[in-house]
Amino acid sequence: MDYRMHYILSFFHSERPASSSQILHVFQGKRTPSMFYLAEKNGWHHAFAQFKNISEQSIEKVLQVLLQNGLITQKDKGFILTEKGQLVCNEFYEEHYYPRISSFTSLNIRKTFWDRYQLFVQTFSEMSYKNNRYTPIIKHPHHQENVRLLFQTFHKDRESLKLKWIKEQEFLFAQLDESRANILAAQLTGHHKIGETKGQVQEQLEMDDLEYSFYHQDSIEELLTIIQKHPEETTISHAIMSQLQVETNYGLSMSTNETFQLLGQGYSISDIADIRRLKENTIREHILELAFILYDFPFEAFVPEGLYQELNTAFEKNKGYSYKDAKNEFEELEFVYYRLVELERMRKNG
Repeated sequence: MDYRMHYILSFFHSERPASSSQILHVFQGKRTPSMFYLAEKNGWHHAFAQFKNISEQSIEKVLQVLLQNGLITQKDKGFILTEKGQLVCNEFYEEHYYPRISSFTSLNIRKTFWDRYQLFVQTFSEMSYKNNRYTPIIKHPHHQENVRLLFQTFHKDRESLKLKWIKEQEFLFAQLDESRANILAAQLTGHHKIGETKGQVQEQLEMDDLEYSFYHQDSIEELLTIIQKHPEETTISHAIMSQLQVETNYGLSMSTNETFQLLGQGYSISDIADIRRLKENTIREHILELAFILYDFPFEAFVPEGLYQELNTAFEKNKGYSYKDAKNEFEELEFVYYRLVELERMRKNG
């Protein structure tokens, strides 16, 4: 069995059944509140939208191999992990890397941030040597234009901009895990220095293609998390990240982003439904997507004050508190309020 098969095996639990269609929809990145919730509940963020072209048939083939080897067994409409499967999975990931991404926030900007960041590194490096004649490592014109605009803004004070950038990078790499810092730094290109290729770094780490892909993404995710948490110490890097968030609608669907902008202007759910000629329930689904995606979503602001406290108290008393339980207690309860409180508690409790 290769890394891919062990990775799919890791999606199964000894008690909670998982189906091939659930795994398929997470892999393809199906953007519904139920799929966001499933990924959040099971810690499957790292898999979301990773394999957009995968077919259910290819997953089914892997499941047949896992069944034949006694690693999973059928239960209800899905499969659960056997003792043998748990042992095999544990032993494999003692020797191999398992992805750690635990949020959706940077899903749409990881790759583009890394491309743009590499170009900034190269530009500042060449600028330090007053060299204007070099071939950009990233050819995408949009990234090149973004770098050009920043330097145009600071054209009268580029020296202080360069010093600020150097200080930022020292801070960032000091915060990074050492092994991640090393592999990211090794890939950067600068004056008279060509960055190592993915293949070279992967060979050094002795990783499978998919295994290395996860390690690399996790390393960029850690970089983005540090930038997100320390905007004052990473002004330029934070500006790069913020610009990409704008360009990608903050990781939201186009429709949810429109709702997001109207919420920011103070409109109520009913107002937005009227303005956009959508059902109020659709706007509530947009609010749930916001809660799943955004780094600093203000949960309490979207739940009536008294109900927010009462739901939290109910969850404290009953760890398995379901929506059915909540409806019995609060007859007019909107599902969105229950889910928002549940999601906030899931986040706080890890």
